[in-house]
Amino acid sequence: MVRDIDKFKQSLELHHKWQLDYFNTIKNKIIEKAKWWKNTKGDLEKWSDLLMEAEAMKFVFDKSSAKINYGRCAKFNKDVTFMPNICVPENQECFEHRKGETFTDNSK
Repeated sequence: MVRDIDKFKQSLELHHKWQLDYFNTIKNKIIEKAKWWKNTKGDLEKWSDLLMEAEAMKFVFDKSSAKINYGRCAKFNKDVTFMPNICVPENQECFEHRKGETFTDNSK
């Protein structure tokens, strides 16, 4: 199995865009709510509190939401998708098991 890093990066960018769009939607709703409190109710304190809340919001991308990885099965010559550390029967034979591998410490 050979990983397709370009496809994974595209997926990561798409998840980033979705999260940023969602973040901006929530932030804009808080700003609209602040305007409503100011214009409809005349409550400047509530307006100010909501604006400060919106300004304090910071976008943080949650990379863990993009769990799907992409690759090409050399054994069956087909594209596969997988999640690390999760075995699915459809592409199980595309992966080589590393049970017999030993790791040595060459730092000495």
